[in-house]
Amino acid sequence: MNSPLSGLRVLVTRPDPQHQTTCSAITGEGGAAFHFPLIKIEAISSDEAIQSIKSKIENLDHYQVLIFISNNAAYYGANWITEFWPQFPVGVQVVAVGPSTARKVSSELNCTVVHSEQGASSENILDLDQLKEVAGKKIAIFRGIGGRELLAETLLSRGAEVDYFEVYQRTPADNSSEQLASILVAENINVISVTSSESLHRLVDLINTSNLADSVVKKIPLIVPSSRVAEIAKQLGFVAVKIAKGAEVEATINALQELAN
Repeated sequence: MNSPLSGLRVLVTRPDPQHQTTCSAITGEGGAAFHFPLIKIEAISSDEAIQSIKSKIENLDHYQVLIFISNNAAYYGANWITEFWPQFPVGVQVVAVGPSTARKVSSELNCTVVHSEQGASSENILDLDQLKEVAGKKIAIFRGIGGRELLAETLLSRGAEVDYFEVYQRTPADNSSEQLASILVAENINVISVTSSESLHRLVDLINTSNLADSVVKKIPLIVPSSRVAEIAKQLGFVAVKIAKGAEVEATINALQELAN
């Protein structure tokens, strides 16, 4: 009897070290996983950014809702919070985008965390009851520097006061177009997984400067985390785009299983 992902040879482009759980899950389901990070995740480093976060964290109890948009936001955000708040502030609601981020936040901060059962995107958590009636509430969004504005814009339109807690930064990984070409060919990659629009654009930059035929690479099935990223991928020329319900491991594995079937 074949394993669920038997025959799939997946290029996993998550940053270090988040790729480890994805790669382990793929191999556990009978597939083969090959890591090729497209972006790096690092702690914020500028004095201005650090001072801004420190000031906001010191006043964390002034917020009624905290939202963590990723595992990276959970990791770096929790580091800041535990440094200044040995005991999590009472009465603050916590929301996470996706189940694994929710587990990470709950574990790190020892608090109850709400997430959507429908998917792991900004659109999904905006449908949560906890974020529908927010007029007059102060809401903190933990994220990396830059990113989508939909979540904040929608909460502002609902009458909330929103602050970004930008606790990490993304930079291109050091991999080259030659290395990408080498791993795609040598390992006979037949699926590529990307988990953000940033990583997708980095992938395309490397493809465009490699010696690979653009049309050949873009025929490889591509796993993406949302319909928004899927639309970008199609505009960039990818022809076999599979949408996962979020960027988390569970969503990626489910999408791969559907692809295998």
